[in-house]
Formats: sequence, C-alpha cells, structure tokens
Amino acid sequence: MAPALDFLNLLLESEVLRFGSFLTKSGRMSPYFFNTGNIDSGFRLGRAADIYAQTILAEFGSQVTNLFGPAYKGIPLAAVISDRLAQRRNRDVTFTYNRKEKKDHGEGGQMVGHQYQAHDQVVIVEDVLTGGTSLRETMLLLTSMKVNVVGALVGVDRQEKGISNLSARAEIERDFQIPVRSILSMDQVVSTLYNQTVLGKIWIDDQAYSSILEYRKQFSV
Repeated sequence: MAPALDFLNLLLESEVLRFGSFLTKSGRMSPYFFNTGNIDSGFRLGRAADIYAQTILAEFGSQVTNLFGPAYKGIPLAAVISDRLAQRRNRDVTFTYNRKEKKDHGEGGQMVGHQYQAHDQVVIVEDVLTGGTSLRETMLLLTSMKVNVVGALVGVDRQEKGISNLSARAEIERDFQIPVRSILSMDQVVSTLYNQTVLGKIWIDDQAYSSILEYRKQFSV
C-alpha cells in the first residue's frame, strides 16, 4: 500500500481525522481537523513511525543523521521513528526534542536527547502543517542555535496559506531555504474520500464536500 493511503487509513481508524466544525491553532474555523493525539497506542504510533521512516529515507536518504521533534507531539514521533530506522532499516539516527521552558537545574538547557554538533544533519518531524506557525517557531529556534536543518517532514500538509498569499509550505521553504515534505496532502484526502467508500463508510458526502470547498477557497493555495 502507498504510504499516503496507508497513513490516511491510520488517521481514519484512529479518529485523528474528523469532519465537522473546528477552531485551528491559526484561528481558522475548519470543516476538518487532525488530532494526532489520538495516535495513542504502541501499535498505532509504531505504524505511523514506520510510514515516517520510509518517507524520510525516500526524501532525505543519507542526509539525515538526527530527527528533531518539537514539543509536544513531535517528541514521541522523533523517538519512535528513530527506533524504526534502527530496528528495521539499520540506520542509527539520533533524536532531539525541546522543552517548552528552559531547565534551570540538573543538566539545564532547553534541548533533550542528542546535543547538537557541527556535523549533524537534522530533519524536523511534525504532525500537521496548517498556517506554518509551529514549524516557523521550530526553525527560528534551531537556526538561532546554528543547527544544520536539511529538511522537514510533516504527516499532513493542509495546503493552506501562511502569513501571505503563498502556502505555508512555500513560505517556510523560501524563508529558511529547506525542503518541506509531507506524507499526505489535503488534495489526496479529498480526492480519496469524496463519495468513496473507505473502511466501510463515506467520509465526505456532498454536503461535507461543499463546506470543504468553501473553506479551501478562502484559505488554501
């Protein structure tokens, strides 16, 4: 099964992808929402990590030596993807994540896990790209530390505008000179689910499709 379709099935089975009316982090009222917090078991997380690992190797290959998982949802992703790369693909890739607040005791600092060195080549792993706020914050953090970021991989690209009329993905690529890749795009979600029976039901009927089109006319690129 293609990674995008396998990932979409996982999101549906885990109730990560839902349809209705939802307020996103970027302040937009959306007819669909991705709550990756519902990937809440070892089996589900391992399955997601396998798909991420496969895509990371396909997109970045030998470039990647470290995975950065932004707090909070990126933390388990980075850890388990690193495990899958080691156990199933014989690639020993380190992982790092950040604290929301710097620790002022013990080892101190904001970064946990592998401590960055000049030769590290880092891929950021995120769950969903909407307006680009989270990924931009991550890039500003890493570039301030002079970390060599070679790319970013998100689970789902909602294909929405960032702070301009460009897509959030295009803005990040332009502003930070890195490739941003995704496992699944919103175009793929809609084309796969609209009036199609998937996992025994129709997820996007005509009414839902109309709401999605209206939303995407306003916010998508």
